[in-house]
Amino acid sequence: MSAYGVQIETPIQNISHQHPKFEETVERAKALFLDGWKVSLGLSGKDSGAAGVCIVEGLLRATAVNPEHGGALHVVTTNTTLDNMVLHDYMMQLHEDMRHYGQENNLPIFTHELKPSLSKSPMVEYIGKGKLLRTAATSNNGRDCAIDWKIIPMKRFLKSLQKQYKTTKIVSISGSRESESLARSKSLAKRSESATEMVSTDLGWSQPIIKDWTLNDVWQLFKLIDDGDIESYSDRFDRMKKHYSSANNGVCDLFAGDTKNASKSKSCGSRFGCTLCCVNGDSDSGLEAQIETDPKTYGFMKPLNELREFMLNGLYDYGNRSIEGRTMKDGFIKVAINHYSIEYRMDLLRYVLSMQVDALDKYGYHAIDLIDYEQLLAIQYYWSREGEPEPGTALKIWHEIVTTGEQYYPIPTIKKIEKGKTPTDRYFDLQSLLDDENPIGLDDEGLNDQFKDAKAHYSRNGKDQQVIRYNESRLFSVVTKDGLAMDFVEDYYPMLVEEGHLLNKCSSVMLKHLIESGVVQITKGSIAKLHEDTKRCQALNILQWSNKKPTPDAIRDNSVDKKAMMAIIESRTQDAIEPITMSIEPTTNQFSLAL
Repeated sequence: MSAYGVQIETPIQNISHQHPKFEETVERAKALFLDGWKVSLGLSGKDSGAAGVCIVEGLLRATAVNPEHGGALHVVTTNTTLDNMVLHDYMMQLHEDMRHYGQENNLPIFTHELKPSLSKSPMVEYIGKGKLLRTAATSNNGRDCAIDWKIIPMKRFLKSLQKQYKTTKIVSISGSRESESLARSKSLAKRSESATEMVSTDLGWSQPIIKDWTLNDVWQLFKLIDDGDIESYSDRFDRMKKHYSSANNGVCDLFAGDTKNASKSKSCGSRFGCTLCCVNGDSDSGLEAQIETDPKTYGFMKPLNELREFMLNGLYDYGNRSIEGRTMKDGFIKVAINHYSIEYRMDLLRYVLSMQVDALDKYGYHAIDLIDYEQLLAIQYYWSREGEPEPGTALKIWHEIVTTGEQYYPIPTIKKIEKGKTPTDRYFDLQSLLDDENPIGLDDEGLNDQFKDAKAHYSRNGKDQQVIRYNESRLFSVVTKDGLAMDFVEDYYPMLVEEGHLLNKCSSVMLKHLIESGVVQITKGSIAKLHEDTKRCQALNILQWSNKKPTPDAIRDNSVDKKAMMAIIESRTQDAIEPITMSIEPTTNQFSLAL
């Protein structure tokens, strides 16, 4: 019996290594499989890599004892598209090694690459929706990106395992260690997590199987594997040291914690995260060190670091922000500093596409691949829904940079702008504009004539509403099957431009094409909200045209202060409405075409 409460069944004469905790940890994993547990391991770096070695060895030993134990191992790595790309590729190589090892030894090992939902993916959030760069000030305790990009996809995956195996006997194994950091220690203690016993958490059953390991224990394991003292599923763990040492300026004392002069040593404990994350500071020292230490391996990621710096330095440039509130209350929207403006998002799209094209030209493959057809059409969908300078602006930018190569946009270097005082909030009477203009939303005159086959209906509160044909799915999605997304971008959009279908039209025209063609599938049950958002887009388009100035300026010119807003709301309540005066000329046929 070991000090960790686990019976070690491997004969002592067969143990040829001196790792202090490997055998106990393997036996803990072995016991899970012999008890029929389905194990999910999140693989993302050195700590989870060490846990994975123990888990696979535990599965091997359990299968030797009882080939019909009923357990299984599912290895998961999440691809947010913004994680350190070299490290992510290395994790996927370890996936491949695990699969082959499982096949050779008849072990139930399955590997999976998870992704955030399309609507929550980083580029769609930042460029499509205009969400602000994640910093300590703009994030919900630094957790919202982790929740959207990693935790929610993992929860969906674990739920799918429950459905697949028809059991809740599924445990998530992590590489979390108590000595990793004070914050990690506190979070583990808060959830009462234990290396030896599973506990119930938000993810279900969980067990940080190497919680009691030190950083030295982790690196000692990889060294023993390299030296041939411990057998493992992979012979690539020497690369683990390479990636972490490069993030430490090429210097890595694997046993810094055990030396007498530990304070002078540089331990190999770098942490990798999202290349655009600014939650933990203004710079990504690990990525910067990798680029400087080994530019041949990591240098292609330099533009990502430049984009991060550009977005961080300009975060409080209020000229890059929209003033249009997205929520209407009592008929009004707030006019205040808000999310990124559509113009700033257009620039971000230009920079990202330019860096992708540049990387392809330099390296001969898609070294940086943040925006593909799927991401592009999702961005276009949100721009069309909100309002853009012309229908299909995102697709136009794509063709200028990617298709023809006529344009290239290097990322500017700017000085950091400190947070300043924001203007006093004002309010815009959107309801009056909607009432006056009565926009058609997702309805269309052609649905009663030549385009009857494209007609659909939905019902809300007992009222039937005609709209264009649409498809729904459980989550918002862009259809890439059979090249549908590619065909829309490369063939259908150019045809719309060439035949003049987008000329002098509201951006909602492109939204209708995206939906009616079936390339975009909206979230189930969201058609009514989309119809109302489209009306809003059309009404603000009319406001812009009639005022002969950009929408933000037109909104600001027709806004009122809070006192005036409250007076208008009160007058409406008393059925004595006196609409405020707006600089809106009568709608002409040209405006009707814009709808």
